Amino acid sequence: MKIKILGLAVVAALALVAFAAASASGKVCSSSGAGEACGGTHGNVYTGAIEASLKTGTSATLTATNSSGGTVSTVTCTTSVVKGSVTNGSTGAGNINSFTFSNCSSAACPNGVTASTTASGSNLWPAQATTGTAPNGTLSVENIDGEFICGTIIGNITCRYTATKATTTVTGGTPATVTATNVALTRSSGPEATCGAKADWSGTYTVTTPKSLFLT
Repeated sequence: MKIKILGLAVVAALALVAFAAASASGKVCSSSGAGEACGGTHGNVYTGAIEASLKTGTSATLTATNSSGGTVSTVTCTTSVVKGSVTNGSTGAGNINSFTFSNCSSAACPNGVTASTTASGSNLWPAQATTGTAPNGTLSVENIDGEFICGTIIGNITCRYTATKATTTVTGGTPATVTATNVALTRSSGPEATCGAKADWSGTYTVTTPKSLFLT
């Protein structure tokens, strides 16, 4: 009897592992999708280009804080565009191949500030969509690497930040939105006095391609 109970316990454990693995990804669906039907009004599985821009009237912010928790600089950008691809809509796998910022400013940088990232066609950032309560979920991006160059009265200071993984919230719809809320980045180079020990990135992006997007 003990052996039988143990066997049932193992089967149950394996079932939970399988469920967890299945829950670790989500279908990317759209009215522009050409794959299998997603059900309801969510269209079909979508594979292809994805693009998002800052929501109209909002800004992206990067707030750098020192090891004591004090704010040392805040960079605000009114233009930011993210581009990538959904490579497997059935599993939610994809990548980011471009992440740009412009029209940036900071009180700590009186001679101007520019911001950039390493995402490119030759340096893809892996991305994974996960379903929460359909049609919403999360989008996790790996290998984050970017910098801002701060123009000061004594010259330019470069602050560079990285993150192994950053997770954002996806709200499905026509259009969908992707929201980053205080995503933590670690300073990899630059003086703490200007760059802080870490920085938090926030911004709300409207998905423009495809016109509708749902996680199911």
